[in-house]
Amino acid sequence: MKKIRLLTKIYANKTEIFRKLKNAINAEFRDLTVNIDSITFDDSGFVSLIISGEDEVVAYNYLKSIYGESKQFADLKEGDTQLGYVCSSGKVGFGLFVDIGIKEPYETDALIPLFNLRKQLCEDKKISTRKILDMFGFVNNLPLEITIEKTSIGLKKIDARLSDKQVETFNEWLEEGLDKLYIIGAFEGEINDVLYQTKHDKDIIKIEKMGWMEHIITCKFNTSAKGLIPIIGKLIPRAKLEIFSPGVIKRALKDK
Repeated sequence: MKKIRLLTKIYANKTEIFRKLKNAINAEFRDLTVNIDSITFDDSGFVSLIISGEDEVVAYNYLKSIYGESKQFADLKEGDTQLGYVCSSGKVGFGLFVDIGIKEPYETDALIPLFNLRKQLCEDKKISTRKILDMFGFVNNLPLEITIEKTSIGLKKIDARLSDKQVETFNEWLEEGLDKLYIIGAFEGEINDVLYQTKHDKDIIKIEKMGWMEHIITCKFNTSAKGLIPIIGKLIPRAKLEIFSPGVIKRALKDK
């Protein structure tokens, strides 16, 4: 028997989405000799499974590779790279909080301090946390890859920075110069249907998967991601839409 707590969150229409996730996992196990003895999600939306059977190790490793696995606090080490979800778009001040699934022995989010955000994203310019979150579209449940810098179980603290790979991705987007639209809480099929229905599929270069229900659309040159929000948003009401605009970010940095 193997237990796994996936690093995949359910946060919108939980009953419906949980059913879809169960169906997706069952489909992935179709050719394996494995039973799902239990599958649940907690108050934070993280999904846990107990699996058993001849292929339980194969199934466990496959789930881990597709959905990620939540670590224990004590297992975190300096330099570890970890996927997480923004969980502080409404909290401002000393940095950005990222939920990496740590719930035991107590719930603890990783903190990317403001000075790290400034150094990694803003050329070390004195820009507020709120402004940085707005500039980069850091909304709740946006997946981010972080690197652990320091942990303290006694102080209930996890200090982190954005991973080098994550910073490189943002820099590539800035250099590319094209507007992007985060769609948080929708499936790729739904997004494709909406783009086709509204005839905005012609304004899109590609859709990329960031997580199980998190995607980013790259707009064509001269297409405004902000302009797509009222059109697409009303057709996927459960999803959160936010923009990443290189033009807006560059102007904000230049003004400082």
